Amino acid sequence: EQFMQAAVYGAIGRERAYQDGKYPSRRTIGEHLIILRNELAEAERAWMRNPADPAVLAEVLQVAAVAVRCLELYGLVERGPEPDDAS
Repeated sequence: EQFMQAAVYGAIGRERAYQDGKYPSRRTIGEHLIILRNELAEAERAWMRNPADPAVLAEVLQVAAVAVRCLELYGLVERGPEPDDAS
C-alpha cells in the first residue's frame, strides 16, 4: 500500500509538471473548478465506453493533478474536527 501511494503521488507530480508546461498561466479557483468538472466528465465518458479501459484512470489522474494545482496555488484548508455525535 505504501509503495502504491508513493507511485500515485509521483504520477500526480509528473502530470502536474506536464500541465504546467502546457498551461503555464495562473488560473482562478473558479477556472480550476470548471477544468475539474470537464476532466471529470471525460473520465465518466471513458468509463461509460469501457470501465476496464486504462484511459479511465488516466483521466482520473488529470482530475487529481488539477485539484492539487489549485490547492498549491490558493492554499490548503484541512478538514476540521468532527462534531460530537453525543446528543
